[in-house]
Amino acid sequence: VQLEIRGGFSALIHTLCYAVVGLATLPIAVVIYTSFLQTKGPVFSGGFGLNSYARVIQEVPEVIVNTFRFSLVATLLITVVGGLMSYVIVRRETKMAGFLDSVLMVPYVVPGVVMAIGFLLTFNQPPIDLVGTGAIIILILFIRRLPYGVRATSAVLRQIKPSIEEAAVSLGASPAKAFLKVTVPLMMPGIVAGAMMSFITAINELSSTLLLYTAPTTTMPVRVYSAVLDGEFGIAAALSTILLLSSGLCVYGVLRFSQSKENAFV
Repeated sequence: VQLEIRGGFSALIHTLCYAVVGLATLPIAVVIYTSFLQTKGPVFSGGFGLNSYARVIQEVPEVIVNTFRFSLVATLLITVVGGLMSYVIVRRETKMAGFLDSVLMVPYVVPGVVMAIGFLLTFNQPPIDLVGTGAIIILILFIRRLPYGVRATSAVLRQIKPSIEEAAVSLGASPAKAFLKVTVPLMMPGIVAGAMMSFITAINELSSTLLLYTAPTTTMPVRVYSAVLDGEFGIAAALSTILLLSSGLCVYGVLRFSQSKENAFV
């Protein structure tokens, strides 16, 4: 049953919806606008220019490289480990699998600051002394974003009937080969979507990396935070715009990939 809304009530609802969307996008628009303002050092000098982006490239190009490098490695780990864990959780309906599914959500609900303190206390002595290295940044991104990958692949895997794998095994394929050749291609939309969402959240991670970074391992969110504290709003806006653009491209890629997969099955 469809309820048709007309007149003043319809106008009120549309106004409210557009007002909420406008309120949500206004800060983003201001950040992008600020990134193109002409600057002279930390001071806005009037007019528009690319000074902030030039300063980012000249002064802190390593933070962009660190952000994408750490996030890509963490996303790769999430994709591989998350796919295997989702298979165990969905296909092995045991108490241990249920326990694994519950424990998996702990990094998701625990605040990033708490996780970072735990990492500092755990990995600060030999033989596992990771404090001050890029490995500890990758590790915490991997642990904190793993639930995204597992949930995305599990949702797709639950729609794949086990009888498909059983048919492949009955035709002579080993269970491992049936999983790789039959199940994994069917899981690919969920794997890609989970990887993209994990990457988006990884490049924007601040709460945990803020306590773990050192000068050589600074990421873009950390540099944005420090730039705001130093009054360098031009650099902060430029780096924030780069993060927004990267996140937007990832979301666009997920949507296009999902649509192409849906059309392929039609």
